[in-house]
Amino acid sequence: MKKIILPAFLMVLFLLSTIFAGENNVKKEDKGDVEQVITNFVKSIDTRDANTLSKSVISGANIFLFNQISNKLDNYSGSQFVDLVRNGQKGGWIRTVSVSLVDVDGNIATAKINITDARLKESGYITLIKNDGMWMIATEATTLELNK
Repeated sequence: MKKIILPAFLMVLFLLSTIFAGENNVKKEDKGDVEQVITNFVKSIDTRDANTLSKSVISGANIFLFNQISNKLDNYSGSQFVDLVRNGQKGGWIRTVSVSLVDVDGNIATAKINITDARLKESGYITLIKNDGMWMIATEATTLELNK
């Protein structure tokens, strides 16, 4: 019986260490870089800095915003959204952004975002792709509602 338990225990220990080692292979700087790209994305919208914004979002990205106040879904490509910011149709706000639940898997990352100001709250998820060493936003799906 002891001959079976020890090898089985070692096998389970090996499998668990392999699983947890895989999670630790994600570079901590990748998570920090993802958070920074998202923060820069939001801040460049708020300051209407279309040049910085265009560096953080893929031109063919999909940006979805469901406005619960008007019950309307808006969908923009990355380049359309940058143009809206450039033309002053989006942005110009003073908001606070928080990024959480960052998950990096190779060259793809996801994160939960919460953006608030005195009146409104926007929450949702962002997907990023790392291309040529740079993280860029591929999708954003958020819901806008009154900040209670």
